[in-house]
Amino acid sequence: MVKPSLNLLFLSLLLVLGACASKSKDQMRAFREAYAAGEFSKASEILKESELKKDKKSVLLLNLEEGSLFLAQGNESAAIVSFQTAIELIDQLYTKKISAKVASFLVNDASDVFYGASYERSFAHYFLSKAYYSRYLKTQNKLDLQGARGTILAWDSYFSQLQRSAAVKTIYQNDLMLKIFGAEIHEVSEIRSDKQISLQLYKDALGILETMGGAFSVFNTNSKDFVKDLENSLSEGSKPSSKAYVSTLAQHDLTNFLHYKILALTREIRNTDFNVQLKALKPIPETLKKVNGPKGNVVIVLEEGFIPQKIGKPFNIGLKGAVDSVENPAAKAFIETVGGAVLTAFAMNTLGMGPTNSTGPGSFVFAVDVMHAGVKEVAIAFELPMIDSSPKLNDYKLFILDETGKVLQEEPLAIISENGEIAKLVLEEDVVSRYVKTGTRVAVKHILAIVAAMQIHDRLKESGSFIAGAAAMATYVAASKGIEAMEKADTRHWTTLPQAFRMMELNLPSGNYQIALALKNNAQDPSKMKVLGNIKVIESAKAIHTFKLTSF
Repeated sequence: MVKPSLNLLFLSLLLVLGACASKSKDQMRAFREAYAAGEFSKASEILKESELKKDKKSVLLLNLEEGSLFLAQGNESAAIVSFQTAIELIDQLYTKKISAKVASFLVNDASDVFYGASYERSFAHYFLSKAYYSRYLKTQNKLDLQGARGTILAWDSYFSQLQRSAAVKTIYQNDLMLKIFGAEIHEVSEIRSDKQISLQLYKDALGILETMGGAFSVFNTNSKDFVKDLENSLSEGSKPSSKAYVSTLAQHDLTNFLHYKILALTREIRNTDFNVQLKALKPIPETLKKVNGPKGNVVIVLEEGFIPQKIGKPFNIGLKGAVDSVENPAAKAFIETVGGAVLTAFAMNTLGMGPTNSTGPGSFVFAVDVMHAGVKEVAIAFELPMIDSSPKLNDYKLFILDETGKVLQEEPLAIISENGEIAKLVLEEDVVSRYVKTGTRVAVKHILAIVAAMQIHDRLKESGSFIAGAAAMATYVAASKGIEAMEKADTRHWTTLPQAFRMMELNLPSGNYQIALALKNNAQDPSKMKVLGNIKVIESAKAIHTFKLTSF
């Protein structure tokens, strides 16, 4: 016999878990706000006292957040430990398959181990490489430079393994930041063989931009059509139509940057190939002038903003299709006795569960229809994690100032990666693969609650239809609230991950400089520039300098 209602202790547990999740969200929001304001001591205290610190299933996420915070505080050694730990966990959870994903009938993804989305796992490698390199700039210890280079190789290996082992094929199978930042890291070693690797990485990046770059609106004004065309072409083994790729100004900026890097390095290490590359790339005059000028010795990397928040968005799944997935023997026997049609009719007529009209998560770029928004039968609403809307990136120019604040030079700042768009693409792909599994699990829980309500109704129907109906409704409402509390979408995410990475390279004589930023529209007004920080240039040595921009 199925119990007439869910155990009160279990319901209480569900509500407590829901409250803990809400508290954790508030804490991480406060952590991010303190981090954005540069109040790193405050951010550290929030993180130490947070639910995240106590949650053994969120160790990976904790190390990502701690690593970001340590780097912001200039503590590269602690950051290296955190990011190394994070990457070891990623290796355990994915590469070596040591920890398999386990989701019981009563536990959803939010209560499971935090695995991180593919883009979060990817950028852990960038930050570890950056931490090693930042420490190298302070210590000049070549082992740190080797650590930065080795991490780039591990990053490339991560994507190779993702391409081979991904159960669900994804568009995000490589990363421009990996190729371009990785090329710069190899280049600063001043070893010829490393520069050969750099040249190939820049060429790879140009190939990615010219093909897969079309999936992102920052590079393609027609990105949605491109992705749909890409879906079809991948299944057919062909290439997407070039008509679906309408390049943006950001795409042209990055193309020009890559043309400069490919031509400048080719001239340096493969001079006999220079004219061939020149003919193939057809650079704009400004790029060719830069190639013919002094060799670049200053690289500026800008980490801009914060990636948009993950939020739970509603989906629907029909009740009828989930009935066959009920495994509880007593509940299954009861359904077989009364019939699925009677169960559905009871849900509609007694519990008032008509078709659910919750809105979909927005316009999917994928051709697969997973929203089932037109369900005409009894439907269950449930949540899946999606990325919140990503704010449009500003158009910036970078300025080089002397120590007195005089403008010496201005340069374009190429967008390498818009991580909000990558996250949106990855999570939409994830929704397509998880819709049926998650929706069915939630629906089965509701079916068990409906069965319990029906049994209450049958027992009390001699007391009158009103009393029986009210008791059944109370039973179901109590159960559904518990299910709702437990089945919130897993919105845990790396809150301090930047929204975008930008990059540029130039040549500067030895000396001290200020690096400033301005909106392109205000580029001629020094009072509207934002100084990001200072750099010291040693003319004979190329160096990468990273700056953060949390607000303008």
